Amino acid sequence: MRTVSVLACVLLWTSHANATPVEDALVAYDKFFAAFTTDNYEQITEFFAPDAQFYGTNSPEVVTSREGIRSYFKRALEGTRGTTMARQFDRTALPLSDSVVAIAGKWQSERTQVGAMTTAGPSRSTVVLQKRGDRWLIVQFHSSP
Repeated sequence: MRTVSVLACVLLWTSHANATPVEDALVAYDKFFAAFTTDNYEQITEFFAPDAQFYGTNSPEVVTSREGIRSYFKRALEGTRGTTMARQFDRTALPLSDSVVAIAGKWQSERTQVGAMTTAGPSRSTVVLQKRGDRWLIVQFHSSP
């Protein structure tokens, strides 16, 4: 049994060590979407670089600080939103370098508002992730209906 556990760990490490920038960036972006369903704006904000450019679906202006992004999500997630699902589809990724990947696609969310399930979207999104240190961070984000 121990041999199987060691082998499984080696295989997991090897597959991660050989992952492409696109694969790594998509994993990071998937984690952002998973966090989005928690409605935890503090956690969501941590996926963005401190100097990110952010244009949320309802942003009247581009936001250029993590604090501004935090404020956007705090306002957007206030109240009885209760997001239960956020999913991406029709996405494509383009490696710009070993440390920068652009992702474009569509996404939508489902949430309970006033006791009824509603769907928002689909919305279009364009996102650029950059590897900084050992983390892939969102450095540019744009979402629109």
